[in-house]
Amino acid sequence: MTSKTTRLATASLLAIALPLATGSVAFADTVERQDTLVQVRSQADVVSRDITSAVTHTSVLPAALRAQTRNAIASTQAATSTAKRALRAVDAAEPFSAWSTEDSLNDARTALDAASAELRYVTASVAGIDAGVSTALLALQHDLDVLRGTTADA
Repeated sequence: MTSKTTRLATASLLAIALPLATGSVAFADTVERQDTLVQVRSQADVVSRDITSAVTHTSVLPAALRAQTRNAIASTQAATSTAKRALRAVDAAEPFSAWSTEDSLNDARTALDAASAELRYVTASVAGIDAGVSTALLALQHDLDVLRGTTADA
């Protein structure tokens, strides 16, 4: 469990980036914008590391569950890649392309939410089968939730 302060500090990283990508991009404080983007990119990198860890643990699962788990992890990887592309778009955003950047961030948010739901389902399916896989999936879910701006224990 994380403290309420920690949860508040990490909540809504992508949600913070969204307003920066809208019409206010031209007026956003450059330092604040860059700091926010660095935090979100850092969290996306954490999720990428968790993905690598989770994949290495899945080999102990029965074939059908292993395939289902790897599909959920692949969805998480695709969503994280979408988020990283959206963040690059935010970084390069100009006022006349703000609508496109906002669409990219909304697409990333949707992809992350869908991947989270799939991962949560698979994590519940794996519970009790292998502690190592469960731990890796729970860590991935937690860090994905932080990237999404939510936490499971909030």
